[in-house]
Amino acid sequence: MLEKIIKALKVSTHPEAAPVPLETRRLAAAALLVEAARRDESFDDSERSAIIRIVGSHFGLDESESKALVEIATERQKLPYGESIFTRTIAESFTIDERVDVLKMLWEVAMADGVLKRVELAMIDQLAREIGLDASASEAARMAVSS
Repeated sequence: MLEKIIKALKVSTHPEAAPVPLETRRLAAAALLVEAARRDESFDDSERSAIIRIVGSHFGLDESESKALVEIATERQKLPYGESIFTRTIAESFTIDERVDVLKMLWEVAMADGVLKRVELAMIDQLAREIGLDASASEAARMAVSS
């Protein structure tokens, strides 16, 4: 699994390129989840555990695969322009339904620590726009997660 993810990082996300591999798509989603958790400047073990659980559940990964994906996402997300690379990958290679699923995962991570901060709200709404969804889609995803 780890080798597949590392290989996938070398693939171009330009529209004229070959379809984006599943591992790259998973990495892009996981990196945005890490970004959401870090935005409130308290990326703790409970949020990391939530991300591992969320990506495992959503992508059908076992715990070791989920941990490896989140570890790589955490490192890749630190790179310059990391967030824009991942948002572009999601915008260009995910269907609308998949992008809504990413928004739901983002809301779930933002709510994992029990405190939803204004910076998290703004960040998720901005990411929604960057991946081609509007504020109403973001709010619907938020409501789906809160219920």
